[in-house]
Amino acid sequence: MKKILIAAALLFYMIGNAYAETIYCKVDTAFICSSSGCKQIKSEIFINLDTERNTYQRGDSKGIDTYNMSMYKSGNFVTAEVTGSASLKIDVADTMNFVEIVQLGLTTYNNFGKCKLNT
Repeated sequence: MKKILIAAALLFYMIGNAYAETIYCKVDTAFICSSSGCKQIKSEIFINLDTERNTYQRGDSKGIDTYNMSMYKSGNFVTAEVTGSASLKIDVADTMNFVEIVQLGLTTYNNFGKCKLNT
C-alpha cells in the first residue's frame, strides 16, 4: 500500500501542486566510465528535484549546482533530465531506487541510490 501511495503522490506532484515539493536522492554507489573501462569511486553526491520549479540540483561538499529540468513518467518510472548532461530515473512504483547518468565530455558518471519525498 505504501508503494502505491508514494507513486500516486509523486504523479500528483508532477502534474501540478500548489506547494513546492522536492525529491531528495542520495548516491550510495558510483562508477566513472570512459573508453578505457569503468571503476567504482567514492561519491558524496546528492540530488534535489523540485517538481514545482522544474529544477535539478546536484550537490556535494563543494557546493550545489542548479539546472532546469524536464520530468516525465513512463510505466513504473519517473525520469528527470537536464538536457545534454544528466538523466535520473526513479522506480516510483516499488523501491524509490534510482540511477543517474551524468555526461562530462566522453566520460560518464553512473550513480545509484535511493530517493525520498520531502513534503
